[in-house]
Amino acid sequence: MKIVPKNLLQKLTVRFKNILMAFCIFTLFIGTFEFLLRTTHLFNARISWAKTDPLFAWVNTPGATYWQLKENDHPITGKINKYGFRDNEWSLAKPPGTYRIAVLGDSYVEALQVESENSFLSLTAQVLNNNRKIKVELMNFGQSGFTQTDELITLKNKVIQFSPDMVILLFVPGNDIDDISKETASSSFRSFYNFDSNGQLILDTSFNKTRSYKIRSLLSPLKQHSALVSLILERYNAYVSSRAQKVTAPQNSIDGYLSLATKSPAPAFLRSYNLCKLLIKTMADICLEKKIKFMLVTIDNGSTYLPNVEGQYKAMDATFNVNFFEDDLSEYAKSLDIEYIGLQRVFRESYQNNSVLLHWGHWNYEGHKLVAEALSDKLNNIIHLNQ
Repeated sequence: MKIVPKNLLQKLTVRFKNILMAFCIFTLFIGTFEFLLRTTHLFNARISWAKTDPLFAWVNTPGATYWQLKENDHPITGKINKYGFRDNEWSLAKPPGTYRIAVLGDSYVEALQVESENSFLSLTAQVLNNNRKIKVELMNFGQSGFTQTDELITLKNKVIQFSPDMVILLFVPGNDIDDISKETASSSFRSFYNFDSNGQLILDTSFNKTRSYKIRSLLSPLKQHSALVSLILERYNAYVSSRAQKVTAPQNSIDGYLSLATKSPAPAFLRSYNLCKLLIKTMADICLEKKIKFMLVTIDNGSTYLPNVEGQYKAMDATFNVNFFEDDLSEYAKSLDIEYIGLQRVFRESYQNNSVLLHWGHWNYEGHKLVAEALSDKLNNIIHLNQ
């Protein structure tokens, strides 16, 4: 048997001790930094409360806590319920004496920019439950990034099981149109509805077969357990997104989804908008079949309620109609025989009367109050007729 020289053995022992020491120091540093990020939220670090999903790409993790500091001047915290939505816990069976309203939408409905009790849904529920014999329950099925594709899936797979008396869908001119089709979406990392050879809707979930989805699925558990990993990946994704943005010349014409509000709509966005409307009809038909009342709400179109912004668009195209989506979808709702609220004029009139801004990026506190006022007025009449 070959004998290892004593001096070589000593060198190997010293090297091993040095490596072990370096590893311990590195582990201690990472652990300390992780603890610092979790407790102080330095650099806005937080543990992710989302996970990958083969249908929705991303969903909220049931039971996860969230911490967000965006748009508001202080962080918003809370807990996702066991069904994966930002709301109180629900019972699957509708409680006796309850009028149950399920609300579908994207980040405007999820409303992570304000405390849950200050969201338009909570404020609306407070008004509706004032001096009423039955309890009105508004259920928040909103999630950031949702389009009508995700909302239709959610309606069929999740909402119906709660036996709602009414479903409200909030439509967002902008993201809903942009992201509904691969033709206009900035990312294909999501599900899309297409048409088969017979003109029937088919769901394309091919994104979940991609290398990108597999990598994100592997990293997802790490993000849910490490603020450091979440921070690194968030910064990396932001960097990639900024690099992908094209440098464009100063805008002198109206393009994208807003071109639909002119006499020269962009064909690709018109096709996407028509697909949105078809999916809205599909949801309305599902509710009609199950004797569930359905309401469509068109939210304000970003900052176009501000007179100077409307003026800028009219300067680019005199045919620009700031009320296009509200008016068009109002007529569409009539054709479907469903309830409808348009918030574009509501926001414009409020600003003209009070000169109070209603957004940060999403609705601010005043915006949520205004939406709650419009929604509660409409729902009060509907619920009264159904009592």
